[in-house]
Amino acid sequence: MKKKVPIELKMEALKLLESGESAKAVSKRLRISNGELQTWCLIYAKDGAQGLAAYPKNICVGAIKDKIICTYRQKRAPLHTLSARYSVPYSSVCRCISTYKRKGQAGIEGATIDMWDLYRTVDHMEGELTKAELKHQLKVAKNELAYLRAENAYLKKLKALVEADEKRKRSASKPSVH
Repeated sequence: MKKKVPIELKMEALKLLESGESAKAVSKRLRISNGELQTWCLIYAKDGAQGLAAYPKNICVGAIKDKIICTYRQKRAPLHTLSARYSVPYSSVCRCISTYKRKGQAGIEGATIDMWDLYRTVDHMEGELTKAELKHQLKVAKNELAYLRAENAYLKKLKALVEADEKRKRSASKPSVH
């Protein structure tokens, strides 16, 4: 597990950036990643030194992961921006997005999707989102559903072609009975 970086180092990095040094030079000099440096800048701009001292304060758990994935998919936000917005370590955001890309939503939750959890999530979200945001999410969901249906149809056709090809190969490799 990575150690928490002292606030003094974070503030030193920000001062070097303010003095005109490039982000690449600062990250190289202080031996920190460029993404982490960008995250610190965003957190400092958002919450000041107090937010920077507390970062990282959240662990990447279910509700936060869902928000990260949703924001990433809808806005294609850079990962360091997501890290700063949700006060989650950059590495956790990277791992969350990577897992989502490999395994889908079930991989994020660590198990199969429970429909009752989805219903509770929707009920919970309705109180927080405006009508326009809900309409937008519905539109996004409909587009995703159409895409998944098309992909499913394509995969079924591909499976049928592969099976037909295998059947043809099997029948061609059998010796004739004449």
